[in-house]
Amino acid sequence: MSLDSKITTEGVAKRASDLAPRRRTVLRAGGLTALLSLTSCASDHDASSGEPSAVPADAAAGPVTNQWRWSAVPQPPSTPRWHAVTAWTGNEALFLGGSTAPACPSDSHTPCFNWQDLSEAHRDGMAYNPTAKRWRRTATAPQGVLDTAHAVIDQQVYILGEDALVVYDAEADDWTELPLPPGHPANSSPGYSLVAFDGKLVALAPGYATAPGETLPPELPDSIYDLAQGEGGQWLPLPDDPLDPMVFRNALATPYGLLLVASDVARSGPADPPPLVHAALLDAASSAWRRLPDSDQIFGGHWTWTGERALDATPGGDTGSDSSYGRLVPYSGALTLPAGTWTSIPQPPDPGSSSRGWPVEATAGARVATGGSIYDDIIQTWTTIPAPEKGRTAEEPGPAVWTSQGLLVLGSRAVPTIGEEAVTPNRNAWIYHPSR
Repeated sequence: MSLDSKITTEGVAKRASDLAPRRRTVLRAGGLTALLSLTSCASDHDASSGEPSAVPADAAAGPVTNQWRWSAVPQPPSTPRWHAVTAWTGNEALFLGGSTAPACPSDSHTPCFNWQDLSEAHRDGMAYNPTAKRWRRTATAPQGVLDTAHAVIDQQVYILGEDALVVYDAEADDWTELPLPPGHPANSSPGYSLVAFDGKLVALAPGYATAPGETLPPELPDSIYDLAQGEGGQWLPLPDDPLDPMVFRNALATPYGLLLVASDVARSGPADPPPLVHAALLDAASSAWRRLPDSDQIFGGHWTWTGERALDATPGGDTGSDSSYGRLVPYSGALTLPAGTWTSIPQPPDPGSSSRGWPVEATAGARVATGGSIYDDIIQTWTTIPAPEKGRTAEEPGPAVWTSQGLLVLGSRAVPTIGEEAVTPNRNAWIYHPSR
């Protein structure tokens, strides 16, 4: 069984403040840097800021380049959406569903957006062709769609919805539905990870962290669906992996097999070693897992396959509770396959600084936009992202996706303080691209 070279995957790391508070925390398989506070790791930085806690002392700072510029694109056909499913099909950038709910107040420390609440999710969407410089409206989805587990294969976007796996065909501009993975609870799709691999879909069940004295819920299965069988297919169990059970989990399709990376957040007490990333590789032909060497990094959450190696470009690091690790352990690093060799990557200058750029979030291939900067793994440099226009610096950028011409951002909005009225989002869009 050979890998399909046209398969791509997408993952987006979310802010911890966007998650609804629950006693039992379901952790997104993509991993959240801000959620590492659950590990009880002390930080020299205010955890409420959402910034990385520290920079590994032995990590060289990457050079900052400024050879990028913003260009405005035609006005989108409808109001910008937050929490939309974003995807790149190879010729169009998709923004499916999403919410137009007001922004959370900037001085509120209480999460005010619930990823499980689909009552305000939109069913329409937009597509932009950067070559033709033209927008179009997409067909209406059979149910409301919020940014959740999804995967892209050619022109199809597979999205774990509330009561079905909804599929958008960008070429035909229509929607179909497939069955949900077994054990998939209603309204819990943020806990799942969906990966396109070898012409199939892999659904990774969520990991759980519980409060002291609580017991874990029943373990949900990891499953695989053969897309060649269409609507007549069925979900089958994925072979048990050697990393089970671990909380932070993510998977990437690679030419060498399905790569699983995971980290056990439970191993993080004052006397415990750092919760390092572990890895295993599933061979498509034999359906056998191979455990890979352990890393020397903490799970950051911005995992991507660059075409050459698996990369997590989350800035910063952690020292553990009361500096119990005895050193700063980075959130970032890279894994080269098939050997399983781990290497460090450059840190951006001053990654904990509040003066960094516009906080666009988008990950694809060798480029990661996070924390106001872009990391390009091909040339191993960081680029600070300025706001696209004067007066936008303090605004929150809309959803973003990497395209053939650069980083496309859909709108922006002012973030009110408590007691202020929400401001109508900016109905513009821009592409951030290398200067020519």
